[in-house]
Amino acid sequence: MRLKLVLMSSLIAAVAGAGVATGIILSVFSSLNSISRPGVLVVSTYLLPVIAILLASIFVYRHTARRRKLQAALTAILSILLTILIFVIASIVSARRAPIHPEPRPQPNISNAAAGSADILSAVSA
Repeated sequence: MRLKLVLMSSLIAAVAGAGVATGIILSVFSSLNSISRPGVLVVSTYLLPVIAILLASIFVYRHTARRRKLQAALTAILSILLTILIFVIASIVSARRAPIHPEPRPQPNISNAAAGSADILSAVSA
């Protein structure tokens, strides 16, 4: 069994697929509103890791002599686990530490406005 080939192919597929997908998500979709309502672009972003895993499995299958199916399946499983791990780490790193609270709007000072009109009325009557 060519374990080095399986490990290196899995690692490269996970880093390439999840890294590119995470980079696109963080740079293109700066607000997460479009990700919560998936469209064609969001779905295609998540196809990148699947394509990378598929290519790594095919590469391992073609470059081994014995136990091809086992090594290709092991590459796919290991790549999937590493991809999920990279997505979790990226979500933890890119998460906001403290919630953003909206600033309160300045309230109109009603008591001063009423007092101002009373001063005007007293000035007029005097």
